[in-house]
Amino acid sequence: MVATIGTPASAQPVAAPTPAQASAAQAQNALPMVPPAKPGVFTLQKTSGDRFRLVVAGHKFTTREEIEKYLAYRAAEFTLEQKARWFTFIEARSKGGTVPIPGRDPSGKRYSFRMDNFRPIWRYKSTGSQSWTTWSPFSGAAFITVDPKTITDFEVSADIAPHKGRMDGDDPLAFEAQAVSDLLINQVSPPE
Repeated sequence: MVATIGTPASAQPVAAPTPAQASAAQAQNALPMVPPAKPGVFTLQKTSGDRFRLVVAGHKFTTREEIEKYLAYRAAEFTLEQKARWFTFIEARSKGGTVPIPGRDPSGKRYSFRMDNFRPIWRYKSTGSQSWTTWSPFSGAAFITVDPKTITDFEVSADIAPHKGRMDGDDPLAFEAQAVSDLLINQVSPPE
């Protein structure tokens, strides 16, 4: 005996939504995954032909990781807005740095899994101080040397160059924009 799976006689066919209905439903459900930043939180400036400086500023310090991830997410989104596929992080090193420069690595990590190599520069002020303290991840010094609860202002910046075409997979400072965006979209929100 062969069993067949059929539609019960009482079942009514369901009409597919019209394109207009589907579009309206999508628009209703298409809220941004990452809310827009308030004015002054994120800024972008072209520094030369293909280079851009991205800055995230705020007054409420959460964690270094959260804020740097938000900056990396914005770098990826900006790259995609430029119709580019990947970006290079341009390290801001100064003399006296103790962290080695990463070399080309054909067998190294790929795409969004290079987040350890996204190392922006920080500036911050703490309660009672009028001057900015700068911290570089290449200096070998400890991150913020004051109680993070006393930070009243901070800025974290990164320079990037968006690229079209095939990604340079051996460059440890190359990031695939869509992969970074996909990795971070559920992990970030703008700082305050």
